[in-house]
Amino acid sequence: MKTIQSKTPISGRIVQGIGGFYTIEKSDGSRITAKPAGILRHNRQTPMVGDWVTVEKNGAQDGEYALTAIAERKNVFVRPPVANVDLAVIVFALSNPRPNTLLLDKLLIACEVRSVAPIICFTKEDLAKETDWVVVETYRKTSYPVVVHSPEAPADAQLTRHMAGKTVFLAGPSGVGKSTLTNRLCGGAVMATGGLSAKLGRGKHTTRHVALLPLPGGGWILDTPGFSALKLTKAAAPERLRDYFPEFVRGACKFNDCLHLKEPGCAVRAQLAAGEIAPSRYEHYVTLLEELKGRNRY
Repeated sequence: MKTIQSKTPISGRIVQGIGGFYTIEKSDGSRITAKPAGILRHNRQTPMVGDWVTVEKNGAQDGEYALTAIAERKNVFVRPPVANVDLAVIVFALSNPRPNTLLLDKLLIACEVRSVAPIICFTKEDLAKETDWVVVETYRKTSYPVVVHSPEAPADAQLTRHMAGKTVFLAGPSGVGKSTLTNRLCGGAVMATGGLSAKLGRGKHTTRHVALLPLPGGGWILDTPGFSALKLTKAAAPERLRDYFPEFVRGACKFNDCLHLKEPGCAVRAQLAAGEIAPSRYEHYVTLLEELKGRNRY
């Protein structure tokens, strides 16, 4: 005869979700698997990796659990679906493939909009030529931390200092070494790795699902496929875009609503002329501003 278990709530965090089942890690480090309860489906709440949740025993059968509640989220990324992120390591290679800095700036803005602190990590230092280092100097003119990683000069210590106790995602295009870097930071081979496709000249996708991976020094890494296709969110209003370029001086323009285009007395364009802002960063600002303005017309 089966014994009916009491429905004592269990708190934990979703560390993986596959096929409608979610793996939840409890405070004691043990893990259970649960499916969303009907109340979540009724309220159109979809669990995400990174969610803090409540789980209850589901019926009389031992080992069956229902995910009954999702705590308020700090932030949300829809593609890929992750929640409650503190820090982003934006990973680009110095060479092979060459960095797409417009994509890099889009990723930085996506972080700024969602109150996620970004770190820029350039990999493959060992393959870089002297001219490839221009991009490093470009981003060192911003307020973002910039680290350079290679097999001969790993950036593990610099990164772990920033990541301790935080929930972190690695973002960037395929083929730049995100999975290799994840393995180093996690202290073991937790993710599959792959090189560049010779035919396409871009990375082979090696990550198949979103998972929350524990860091040896405390905290988590979210290995997240899909960020290479990130588009600017609607939350980035045109008049706010200037705020997401931290090297742009604040409050020094002649007009308070200056968009730093052709307005007289623009302090940001004065910075550009003085070499305090990288031309590529300003060009990307103008490109993205026009993109956002175009969206608002429809």
